[in-house]
Amino acid sequence: MATNEDHALAAKLAADAGALLVALRARLESQGVSGTELKDQGDQQSHDYLTQQLATARPNDAILSEEGADDDQAVADRLGAKRVWIVDPLDGTREFGEPPRSDWAVHVALVEGGVPTAGAVSLPALGITLSTADAPVAPPATQGLPRIIASRTRPGPAAERLA
Repeated sequence: MATNEDHALAAKLAADAGALLVALRARLESQGVSGTELKDQGDQQSHDYLTQQLATARPNDAILSEEGADDDQAVADRLGAKRVWIVDPLDGTREFGEPPRSDWAVHVALVEGGVPTAGAVSLPALGITLSTADAPVAPPATQGLPRIIASRTRPGPAAERLA
């Protein structure tokens, strides 16, 4: 089962890879690099960073990266692994290559026994990282029908249709 350290690692890696991409994008854009080169370098550098960090922090875990190359042995090893980190180093590659677009992300997740147990999504251009490290705890189950609470609103066309 994922530990608190796994949740924190997913969040840190997603945020750090995002910061790397923001800096890379700014530097390459200032150099007049084409959108294609920007996308290619973003994908590769984020992939390299994430896979290196995961290999160091969790050497016994397998890694599946959207940008990684696979051979039969790597696939077999990953399929037999109890813990697999799944990363998309740059989701929204096309959007990343079209500054100032902000609709791109970094995804980092841990799957154990086929079940996702930890993860994070960084939206670097917006300065946001969402993570299971900060996930709200679900309220305990209750007996009977669920209670629904609605705020009061002024009656309008929608309210009149419901009446």
